[in-house]
Amino acid sequence: MIFIILPSYNEEKNLVKIFKKIQVLHKNFKSSVVLVDDGSSDLTYKLVKRNYGFKIYYLKHKINKGLSCALETGFKKVAKIGNNKDVIITLDSDNTHPINLIPKMIKKIKMNNDIVIASRFQKNSRVKGVSFLRQLMSLGAKFIFQKFFPFKNLNDYTCNFRAYKFELIKKLLKNKNFFKNEDFNIAAKIILYLTNGYKNINLIELPFKLSYNYKIGQSKMKLVRNILLTLRLVFFKKFY
Repeated sequence: MIFIILPSYNEEKNLVKIFKKIQVLHKNFKSSVVLVDDGSSDLTYKLVKRNYGFKIYYLKHKINKGLSCALETGFKKVAKIGNNKDVIITLDSDNTHPINLIPKMIKKIKMNNDIVIASRFQKNSRVKGVSFLRQLMSLGAKFIFQKFFPFKNLNDYTCNFRAYKFELIKKLLKNKNFFKNEDFNIAAKIILYLTNGYKNINLIELPFKLSYNYKIGQSKMKLVRNILLTLRLVFFKKFY
């Protein structure tokens, strides 16, 4: 089974587009979606009433708790219903990540890789619709993380579009406070925790096209807060 975790906050229109793409994926890969509605005020809850042909587990936060807690909720659900043969996919709910890359990610997992990352820093990767400042910040984060936490094949520490082996997420959830007091920096924290804690992990990156021009609505990321939380990871090693 492929579990696709979608943390979502007011992404109704983007989710409609994503679900249609997952319908195509589901024809060849048995997939289920874990939709974590993180306190949305739009009509996200109505989407699960439609028949898309694949199972949707709908989880609702009464208030917006942020990306980190939404991912934790999704991971805990998969940990209860999944098994060690399953693959967990995380991606953003804003329609910027290409669903058609998932089959390649699954293939790489089956080739004895533990983590597959859709990377902006691989040959043939493309970034569209992102401001120069955001691209500069991503590049700066890459060099800082590589300087302090180098790991074989790892270049993109902050992209949330990833495939994980099921057992890795089970190990992650043993740390009860891991997701607390975090936000968009959680993707970096997860990869630092896993690569520092389990040195024998096999990790590979795939090139992809990040398309912010496909996104409907504004970004939910608070840049200053995210920068401060990321710096905390680097200089205080707050990922344990």
